[in-house]
Amino acid sequence: MCESARLGTVTRVMTDKQTGLIELLRADDDWVPAAVLAEKLGVSTRSVRTYVTSVKSAASPFDIIATSSAGYRLNRDSYFAYRESVEGSGTSAPSTPRERVHYICQRLAEVPSGISLDTLASELHVSSATIENDVRRLRSIALECDVQLDRIDNVLIFRADESHVRRLLSSLVHETADAGLLSLDTIAVRFDLGSLVEFKTDLIERLDYHHFIINEYGIDAVLLHMAIAVDRVRHGQTLPDDGRELDGDAQFVGGIVRDLVKRHFEVDLGGREEGYLARQLVTRIITPGTETGLAGPDRLDRATTMKALDLVYEEYLIELRNDDLIDRLALHIGHLVTRARYDSPSRNPLQKSIKSSYPLVWDIAVFIASTIQREREIVIGEDEISYIALHIGSHLERQAQSKNRATATIVSPSYYDVHIVMRESVEKMLGGEVSIESVITRTDVRPSDITTEIVITTIPLPFEMDAVVLVQPFLTESDIDAVRRAASRARRIRRRSAIREQLLKYFRPETFFRNLNHTNPEDMIRGLGASLLSLGIIDETYIDSAIERERMSSTVFVDGLAVPHAMSLTAERPTIAISVNDRATLWGEQQVNVVAFIAFAASGRDEFQAVFEQIVDVFSDRGHLNDVIKNSNDFDQFIETLVRIIES
Repeated sequence: MCESARLGTVTRVMTDKQTGLIELLRADDDWVPAAVLAEKLGVSTRSVRTYVTSVKSAASPFDIIATSSAGYRLNRDSYFAYRESVEGSGTSAPSTPRERVHYICQRLAEVPSGISLDTLASELHVSSATIENDVRRLRSIALECDVQLDRIDNVLIFRADESHVRRLLSSLVHETADAGLLSLDTIAVRFDLGSLVEFKTDLIERLDYHHFIINEYGIDAVLLHMAIAVDRVRHGQTLPDDGRELDGDAQFVGGIVRDLVKRHFEVDLGGREEGYLARQLVTRIITPGTETGLAGPDRLDRATTMKALDLVYEEYLIELRNDDLIDRLALHIGHLVTRARYDSPSRNPLQKSIKSSYPLVWDIAVFIASTIQREREIVIGEDEISYIALHIGSHLERQAQSKNRATATIVSPSYYDVHIVMRESVEKMLGGEVSIESVITRTDVRPSDITTEIVITTIPLPFEMDAVVLVQPFLTESDIDAVRRAASRARRIRRRSAIREQLLKYFRPETFFRNLNHTNPEDMIRGLGASLLSLGIIDETYIDSAIERERMSSTVFVDGLAVPHAMSLTAERPTIAISVNDRATLWGEQQVNVVAFIAFAASGRDEFQAVFEQIVDVFSDRGHLNDVIKNSNDFDQFIETLVRIIES
């Protein structure tokens, strides 16, 4: 096979600008005006029209670009058919500057003794001046991978360690990937590995058989490393011995790699190459499943993870300290640290979309990465940050889903697969409303077996319990409706419980008053302040400061409610002392029925502010205010009334 055929690429005889035009159209499903394309390509609209004509001609007979008064749009089916024909034919010759640079790099990597400029110009059918320009481009790219391109007389030669040459070859393949996703077909053609797709299938089956979890976003990048390794070994170039011992996981995976490479490509890689690829797999794409019996996260990695998540809570007030997330993230961090220390980061094709679509998740991931960098003295790039973001985002999504679903236990005595059918039916029809936490297949159910909000059972339970739904072994429409109603009640009870818990952080029986007498605002402030003073929440200075603040400007922000407070944040903890009065009394120039003396504290300010704003919203509605006055004869009734109003 000729070398130009091995470099089969997306385009046939297109310039970089024309290729850029296609990439812009691929990024948009709608019509793209010529003016927009011209601005992004840095050319005139006339040039855009010329590029379109050239692209359509080069891709003929495939009509890959549609034209209308609205602009241009990529015919995706035709485009992919065109790509397949080009990549599969193996007849395309390097024609664009980028293609020629890739070709020259491949040739120099295959011939350690160097190649003359005249030979390259002859092989590519271009002038010496064109080759000179291509060499300048390659030299700049190579330096980024610590590969030096020397020129001795008229001969070009690479000066670099084998690992750096491979890094350069890998970076050039990634450069041509569409939307960051590698094409196995392109890799197979480029490195003459006809059964690469079959190799991947067998590799995944072997790893899955041994209960390893596959990261499909990362496996093709590792297969690129494998393809480069096979190609380099074929050309007599192997990695130097790095002196590192393989751990148990890597030794196990190395054996799988050895067997599959020999079977598919008839190449004996040798111990160093097998070890290198095994480490790539272990640290990039696979995580020991629960059934492998392999070790979990390292203690240091777990400690780093815990510290990072503790700091996330302090900074963002977002609770991520969940055992499952900690184990998964710690295992990932262990692999991440290994990759960073050997300068072998894992690429993520979703990096840009995650960063732009989920700014908060991305910000948290960056924060965690910065903690890892400090703790482990490594450098973490955006591709690695995006994998952290995937862990955080998926955990937050599961949390959000669980908040909207009622937890349930299914009680269905074992008989063939009836209990399995029952679970599948519930999840299919009520998956967005109910989360099945456990399935009990015994008849001797005990109360201690059930820890969920509702129970879906095919048999009467031998004890009394709330939220029990008795259903048929095969669910009917009425069964589904009954479970749906029970789930709705459970979610409502949960919401009310959460609201009540929040309110009880800031309201206390000792600071609740009914019809507290006062002659003026100062008397009321001192009366309510005394209850906070007796609990050690504030001091006399805070009360004096609140009175001074009231003299400056009335704190009647909504009709019927006064909220006196000091300007300082000196309370021990945020607390509200409140008096609910049947008769409205004069507060400055306005009438109020409710006075809420606010003790502001520096700690927990953001959380308290959210609750405080809810309270003000309640009392800003006259109907809600009257509801509170009418139904708050004691502290418990006051809290329940607030819960009911806020929940509704």
